[in-house]
Amino acid sequence: MEKEKLLINRVRAFYFMAGLLKLQGTDPRCSVCKSRKEVAEEIIDDFQRFKSEVKLEEIPEIFRSKFEAVEEILSALKLPEKPIPQRKEGGCHFPDKTCLVKECEDIFEDLIEEEED
Repeated sequence: MEKEKLLINRVRAFYFMAGLLKLQGTDPRCSVCKSRKEVAEEIIDDFQRFKSEVKLEEIPEIFRSKFEAVEEILSALKLPEKPIPQRKEGGCHFPDKTCLVKECEDIFEDLIEEEED
């Protein structure tokens, strides 16, 4: 049961990040941002590693569609060839050097780390 719980939580965390990356891909600033591209590449690599370690039938049926959606979303992400460091260039206006995508990645990593402990 513990393994199932960990699989579910991991699928949910990847689903969250995939959705965020997809959504921010429509934002005029985030879509071309270097930080979004870097986070996306890390999430894609992490998901590929996760995918290689798990069998689809191990994931409870009600979460399989989310797992498959993550794969579809990540494979369809449009990443800039020449990303812009928005913060350094003055294009990002979030306060206190906050990056929405990086903040969410920190939450994602915390969720994944708890699972590995």
